Amino acid sequence: MRTGQPAALIGYGWSSSATKNMKQDFTIWRNQILQNPRDILPLKFGISQDEVIEIFGNPDAVSTMKSDGKPLILKYHDIELHFDRKAPHGLYLIYSDDEIELSITAEHEETLQPITNTEPVDNEFFLRDGAVYFSGLYENGLLKGVAPKDFCCWRYWGKSSTACFLGGIRLRGAVPASFRVLNYAYAIDKAAVYTTSGRIPDAELAAFQVLDNGQNDSGAPQGYAKDSRKVYFHNGDGKVKIIKGAEVSSFRSLGDTYFARDEKQIYAYGKQLPKAELTSWELLGHWYSRDAKRVYYLNREIKGADRDSFAVCTPVDAALLVDHLARDKDHFYQNDEIMEETLWLEQLRKMTQEP
Repeated sequence: MRTGQPAALIGYGWSSSATKNMKQDFTIWRNQILQNPRDILPLKFGISQDEVIEIFGNPDAVSTMKSDGKPLILKYHDIELHFDRKAPHGLYLIYSDDEIELSITAEHEETLQPITNTEPVDNEFFLRDGAVYFSGLYENGLLKGVAPKDFCCWRYWGKSSTACFLGGIRLRGAVPASFRVLNYAYAIDKAAVYTTSGRIPDAELAAFQVLDNGQNDSGAPQGYAKDSRKVYFHNGDGKVKIIKGAEVSSFRSLGDTYFARDEKQIYAYGKQLPKAELTSWELLGHWYSRDAKRVYYLNREIKGADRDSFAVCTPVDAALLVDHLARDKDHFYQNDEIMEETLWLEQLRKMTQEP
């Protein structure tokens, strides 16, 4: 697998697709988006994997990472189509750094839609008895003074004609007329950039752009963004980190909100991998990566790991929040720590047994 691909990054590999049955000429569409990246018709953001296959036929490859039985990446030639982990699994990213460099995402200007949900769903807004509520972790909170007819929302972002909201919290100073959601982690108006951890001070609003869909593999808000001067990483817990030393012009997220790169460095979870050799670095899966000399877990080197024999052993369909397992010719690993073989095998057995 080629270094730097989001699918390799996500770490679940590729599987070959069925015999190609092209319905619309993909090459014509590819040339179209290279000339005008905003013209992705007949595709549109939010459509499903099945709808894409109906248009282009079977892909050349699909990621082995799936949600509800659907692959989260379809690959046609050198272009990857990425789909949201959450139902209805809509298209959110068109990506390539193979023969071409391409990253097209939907700007969520139209995702703030009139509220219609009448059932509480964790971390989303809903209607009850003629009022708007937010379904929080421990209780449902009433949005006082907000009329349902005057309220639009998407996930945990919302606004009325007089106020903007992150969950049940009013965003002080936010401007509803210009407020729009960029992805799960970021929103913007004419005054500021907002995240689920607060505002980003001094962000350059006109140049600000998100670099992925803003949601990590456990469903939490997380992701990279940049303006013309700085690169940002938001991990959903605490202040947004400014990545010092990043080359802004070439910086790009690799798609899963954990890993990124520019022309000089590899980044993992918002930090540089200072020893990583850019030309030989590759993702192995489940947060493991390696280059010609070393093995890494997220942004930490696994000291003493044998690069050539190192293999990721976490099952493809393992639960999202389990510890990750790997081995080499000398050791067994849980995340980045050496583990006794018997305990390691027991952990692997628990992951692979039927629920």
